[in-house]
Amino acid sequence: MKDLSATLLAAQKKPDRLPYVEAKVYDFDQGIKRLSWSRLYTGSETDNHHGIAFDGQGSMHRIRADSGNKLYRQKVTSPDDQSDYSQWTQIATNCYGPCAIAAHGAKVYIFYRTTGNVLWKYYSNNYGQDWSNAQLVSYADVLSMAATWWSTGNIVVCFALKAGQQNGIVLDSSDQSTTEHTWLGSVNHPFSTTLGIGASYTPNHVDIVIAALEAGDPYNLYGLYRQQFDNTYTFSDVEPFITAPQGEDVTYEYPDCHNPASVQDYENTQLTAVEKFTGTTAYTMPLICHSVRGSVFSSMAFTEPKPFLNITSNFGLRTSSTSDYWWLERPDGVWRAPRPTGTPLDLTQDILSLNVERRTLNIELNNSSAQYSTPPAKRSEVVLKLGYKTSEGSEAVEVGRYWIDSWEYSSSPNTSTLTLVCLDGQGLADKWSARFQMRWPANKRVWEIIQEIICRWGINLTSPGGVSKSSAVDNLYPDFTLQPGTRGDAALRRILSFIPDALIFDGNEAYVKDLQDDEESSYSYGTAHVILQGSYASHITLSRARAIGRAEDESRIVRDAFDWPNLELGIDNLEQSYDPNLQSATRAQERADAILRRESLRAEGGQITIPVNCGQELYDVITVTDDRCGITSKKYRVLDIK
Repeated sequence: MKDLSATLLAAQKKPDRLPYVEAKVYDFDQGIKRLSWSRLYTGSETDNHHGIAFDGQGSMHRIRADSGNKLYRQKVTSPDDQSDYSQWTQIATNCYGPCAIAAHGAKVYIFYRTTGNVLWKYYSNNYGQDWSNAQLVSYADVLSMAATWWSTGNIVVCFALKAGQQNGIVLDSSDQSTTEHTWLGSVNHPFSTTLGIGASYTPNHVDIVIAALEAGDPYNLYGLYRQQFDNTYTFSDVEPFITAPQGEDVTYEYPDCHNPASVQDYENTQLTAVEKFTGTTAYTMPLICHSVRGSVFSSMAFTEPKPFLNITSNFGLRTSSTSDYWWLERPDGVWRAPRPTGTPLDLTQDILSLNVERRTLNIELNNSSAQYSTPPAKRSEVVLKLGYKTSEGSEAVEVGRYWIDSWEYSSSPNTSTLTLVCLDGQGLADKWSARFQMRWPANKRVWEIIQEIICRWGINLTSPGGVSKSSAVDNLYPDFTLQPGTRGDAALRRILSFIPDALIFDGNEAYVKDLQDDEESSYSYGTAHVILQGSYASHITLSRARAIGRAEDESRIVRDAFDWPNLELGIDNLEQSYDPNLQSATRAQERADAILRRESLRAEGGQITIPVNCGQELYDVITVTDDRCGITSKKYRVLDIK
């Protein structure tokens, strides 16, 4: 149950209570500001390797490779919608293609592969007024490059990616000294070839995204992989976060990632990449996704990559940011999106009624002055707070975050209303489906699999303090597969069937909770907090659950869970579950207990109508006293709130 102040707790129990409701609409994508891109420049430059960076004066620096082994640079002072992005200066005639750029303060550094098969640097220490050039390192056969400044010091890092390995070249701009740090590839995810790299500095490390073809079993995979380069200049292993089997004719190419230097709580790392289809109806399409709110890059919690600009793209889009804008570019285009959130739309004064159920929220609004003739944008985020008038004023707590899925206008004489139909995190699950086969071949914990599923629609899986979870959540490594088209709610039902825990959605987060029989009650009804109406029932569900597994030596494992009171009455309702992932007696017993416990929640149930408890949450244990039905201090678990 949520924590409530003493005054709010007292107010919701008073007979003369006065409710208070607050609702505001934000242009957020599950807690992360949605980016509204506007194109500032449309040119005729040829698509090729390219890059973007901003110096300490706010000037934009761009580079692009072109045919004839040419490399161009560009500087735009105070870039805006009136700037000229068409002027380029040729700086090399020996550029093989791969190139990268990074800047900080007065320093601007350009790196590229030469036709002589070495890496070159072209750099300025005075905002691009004067330039020098020299060989960076002798590192051959580079296919793509990325660069980023390391914090605010003198270090700039150039990442040079080959078919199966890469070099992190650390350059000290104060004396031009370099050290090379080579990653020789992954044992767990061996690359046959690579198709692009992006990098962005985050405190104490660099986040990296790589597009590659992985030599896998039973088939090869094209995918996007995350990696980190830490403050000891060491590469982590790579981990895939989106893949497609090689035979699907889909590749992911030329990714980039960026996290602003002064990141706000409504921002996180943005990633772009190209989805390329080579079948009969071939296309190249830029995609965008982001780390979910509250997660870090290394947690693998990324939203589903999705189309966002109606353009084709071969070499991807490079991203950057200034204090006011996110920026995207390629040789023939420049886009920007505002960073500030703007003022939320406050619905509070116009709320006529609320209907809250699991998965949905309906808000009926007074529209008598046509103030909602332009409704909020679909999938905008609604933050709902419930409370009461107290001795301290209007007090409320956040009870949920919802996303607008539809709306409906209604009119009658002298009346006009707008009803917003919104979804919670669980409701969003039904809107998501797997794009390609997703498989976890007994290499991830159940907790990690749940995390990697729900992040696809923007929800972050957390482990809040004081909330218990079962051993199976962290110790069961199932062989788990989602087929293309599997809906999110179906995927969750399957993975949750492996554990005794419930998955609880709380705004743009979720957590698992072990529904233990001995859990303490969080609140009491029927004494100080009145029950307006109640109904209570008892049902026969299961009296026995059996879980069947198979050990590594192929021997069968059978474990049972029993409801002895019903069995002693001669009631033998049995449910069996066979799962080869249950490879020990412990895991099999946990599964049997989970099945029986799940059904027992439905055996003793009912429904009570009460004045709103602002802090009540799903799966809380409560104590009910209703003398009218002979119920005294009986424990129940909250399975639904309306």
